[in-house]
Amino acid sequence: MEFSDLPERVRYDIYKRVLVIAHPIYLFQDNGSRVETFSPDIPIRWLALLHSNGQIYREARAVLYSMNRFTLVDTTQQQAGLLQSFLDSIGSVNANLLSHLCINFPVVENRKGQSCGVELREDGRQSLKLLQEKCASLKTLETFVHGNNSSFLTETCEGNSQFVREALLRVDAQLKTISSLKQIIVRVYARNLTSSVMDMMRGLGWVVVLGDR
Repeated sequence: MEFSDLPERVRYDIYKRVLVIAHPIYLFQDNGSRVETFSPDIPIRWLALLHSNGQIYREARAVLYSMNRFTLVDTTQQQAGLLQSFLDSIGSVNANLLSHLCINFPVVENRKGQSCGVELREDGRQSLKLLQEKCASLKTLETFVHGNNSSFLTETCEGNSQFVREALLRVDAQLKTISSLKQIIVRVYARNLTSSVMDMMRGLGWVVVLGDR
C-alpha cells in the first residue's frame, strides 16, 4: 500500500505529526537574501513530504501553512520587506492558507505638516496592507511591543494620553480592514508600558499578554 492509498483521516494525522511545530517558526532575512526559517524543534528534512507528489503536496501544504505560527524577526523599519519576501517565496495560494502570523506592533506618528491627526508609519501600514491583500485566511495576528517601537506608547509628556488613544484607534481601524481576523494578541516586552495603555488595548477587544506567557 502506498501513502496516498491510506484513508484521508490517517494521512492528515501524519501531516500534523510531521509538519506542525510546537514553537513559532521564525522568519528572517539578511541583506536581501532569501528568507530563512528557524524553530527550536524543526526535525531534519521535515518538509520532505511536500516533495512526494502533487496530491500529497496539496494536502500537506494546507496543514503546514494553516496550523503553524509564523513570526517575523525584524525590529527595524524593514519588516514590510521581509513580509513581502516571505509571501512571494511561498506563493499566493500558500499565503492565503496562513492563519497565524506574528509581527511588530505598528508605530503611529503625527501626520507630517499637520497640527492634528495621526497615521501609521510606512512600514506598519505596508505590513497590514499586505496581510489584508494576500492573507485571506488569517485568523490570529500577534503584535510585539518592544523597546524599538514603543516610545509613542510610553512617553509621559503632557497630552500624550490623548495621542495614545488616537493612535490605538488608528491601529484598530487598520486591523479591521483584515476581514478574516478573529483574534488580535499584543505581546508586551516594553517594561515601561503603563497599565492604563494596556487597558485601552483591552478595551478594543485585543488580548494583552506580558512577554512569552
